[in-house]
Amino acid sequence: MKDPLLVVTLAFLILSVLIGFHRLIVGPSVFDRILAFDAVVICAVALTAVLSRLWHTPVYLELILIVASLGFFTTVAFVYYYEQTGGPLQDKEDQL
Repeated sequence: MKDPLLVVTLAFLILSVLIGFHRLIVGPSVFDRILAFDAVVICAVALTAVLSRLWHTPVYLELILIVASLGFFTTVAFVYYYEQTGGPLQDKEDQL
């Protein structure tokens, strides 16, 4: 029998991923899109962990580490690139 708490958690995580994708597409600024991407990655990691627990298998634990690492490094790369291209992350004094 499936644990009802895990099923409810899966439903909320799927809803969170959908909301994150909506913000990723619609987001009015670049910062909103970067944060939405990070939230989607975190929800994907949580979904993988919950599914691994629901299916009683530790096979997906390596996948969790890989996806979390890729999400973190991608977010850092986005912010670094945006800062290097003269986005609003730089101080006003640097632009003078």
